[in-house]
Amino acid sequence: MIATKIGKKSGVPDNYTRLGEYIAAAEEKGEKLDQFWIRNCDAGTNIEDLDLALLEIEAVRRQKPDIADKTYHLVVSFRSGEQDKLTKEDLMAIEAEYAKALGYEDHQRVAGTHINTDNFHMHIAFNKVHPETLKVVTPHRDFKILAKVSREMEKKYGLAIDPGMTDGKERDPNMLSPAARDYEAHTWQESFQRHVLKHREEILEGLGKATNWEEAHEVLAGYDISLKLRGNGMVLMSPDGQAMKASQLDRSCSKKKLEERFGVFEARQDKQRTKDGRWAITKYHYKPRPLVRHPNTPALWRRYLGKREILPRQPSLSTRALRNWKMFLLLEAHQDPLAMVLILAHREVLSILTPKTFIDRANLPNSMKFPKGL
Repeated sequence: MIATKIGKKSGVPDNYTRLGEYIAAAEEKGEKLDQFWIRNCDAGTNIEDLDLALLEIEAVRRQKPDIADKTYHLVVSFRSGEQDKLTKEDLMAIEAEYAKALGYEDHQRVAGTHINTDNFHMHIAFNKVHPETLKVVTPHRDFKILAKVSREMEKKYGLAIDPGMTDGKERDPNMLSPAARDYEAHTWQESFQRHVLKHREEILEGLGKATNWEEAHEVLAGYDISLKLRGNGMVLMSPDGQAMKASQLDRSCSKKKLEERFGVFEARQDKQRTKDGRWAITKYHYKPRPLVRHPNTPALWRRYLGKREILPRQPSLSTRALRNWKMFLLLEAHQDPLAMVLILAHREVLSILTPKTFIDRANLPNSMKFPKGL
């Protein structure tokens, strides 16, 4: 199981009521609500009590008008099939352990589990404002807390182990991050991180030969990768804005290690020419493409790209779905049996990829590997 904090987006107001309603409604396409409960609200504990509970929670939150972020949104993702191992009481006990560890044991919260075609997951929306003391609680280094509780709950309930960064073990360099896993599960498209790690050995070999920042940038540009500073570290960026920590490619690619070799970081100044006048060549472009190959993929993929090209700038809800390969297939399945075939193929492959999330696909059948032309 993987516990992930969903941070507040910059510029987007903190709307607890909207989040609570989202959890109760399971609004995403293909999702449905499995279990639902409310904690520490006088209004009640069941979904029928939600409206009054949200009013009660908002009344507490209004006591802290100067605090912009008063919600802690946690998503706990389980492996395929684990919903059959866990009763509602088990799920509530797991949620209570996270709450206790984070310092939210006595805080108001709404929780629910969702089931969709890809994964079984739990949403927990904590009100960071204590209902009595009105103290706003923000956990410090919560990623360590979440990893610790996750490992304890996996052992207690006999669930599959998902090693985290705090487990004291060498992380497999070919393992996708939770963010990349989520991207692939929600789009059925190859993530930028998978693109990078497919070429890991070649990239590291090229970086090993680089003697300065210009040469390092040129190596990365060959794989459609930009190197940027973020916070106290460095990230590898895709053309469409996806990012992964540079150190996840290899420890030798951390900001500290690279600056020890090349000096203080220098951003790439020219995206086309190097200092000696040569054109920088991108050998391997990153572009959206299906995660799974199937004989029916090329025709449907071309149809999907064609529809995307003519989308309006401010599309409706239905046209926004066409920006996502998975959603396109789900919509097409109503009128095209071939789309349903692809949906089934994706589900089969994701059931193999999701537990391990490794880039090495040598053990996958040839019919499930990427086509050269996509």
